[in-house]
Amino acid sequence: MLDRHFVSSALLGALMLVVSPALAQDPGKPCQADVKKLCPGVKAGHGAILNCLEGKQDQISDACKEEVKAKVQIVMDACKGDVDKFCSTVTPGQGKIIQCLKKNQAQVSAGCKNVFAQAKAKAQTMQKAQ
Repeated sequence: MLDRHFVSSALLGALMLVVSPALAQDPGKPCQADVKKLCPGVKAGHGAILNCLEGKQDQISDACKEEVKAKVQIVMDACKGDVDKFCSTVTPGQGKIIQCLKKNQAQVSAGCKNVFAQAKAKAQTMQKAQ
């Protein structure tokens, strides 16, 4: 069975990877209320919202957690091998796994690169819409 701390760290790390750029612009319906309630006054950008939420995991709504779990599965499917290969010595939390993957982006698998590209494209689309 997976360690609960690891799963929590992986969960938020995966959220950061997949939806961080988008979340920075628009938290989305499942997490929007949580962000307003738990992180009032936190300005979006550079993972500030996610860092705020990371320290309050026990207060995040079930709906938001379910949204995140769906994103985690996408990331796990695409990047688990890359995390094992390039980031096995990195302690999860505070975006460290994401930083590791970005540092090794030229070498990660096509599937993992695609996850990064999709997140970037979504963020750019959301920025243009504003």
